Amino acid sequence: MKTGAILYFAGSPLKGDVEARKIAADLGIDADRVEIVSSSVGYENIIDAWWMLLARGMKRVVCFMVTTMDEQNFKLVSQPLRLCG
Repeated sequence: MKTGAILYFAGSPLKGDVEARKIAADLGIDADRVEIVSSSVGYENIIDAWWMLLARGMKRVVCFMVTTMDEQNFKLVSQPLRLCG
């Protein structure tokens, strides 16, 4: 079953180029596809990212709340929320 992950960034906005897969790997998140939800990068809301993952064949979708420690370090804020699958 393909798994999609949504990284929802709370707090300060992301700056510059960010790679969703690299951030997920650094946080120990294993997913076939990763989308970002932030006020400055990626999707503006979780529903749009969720729909994109479903449209790309992901059967299981989980959402993680992430905060930025600085421009290169990130921290999980909550337990994963399973949206489907």
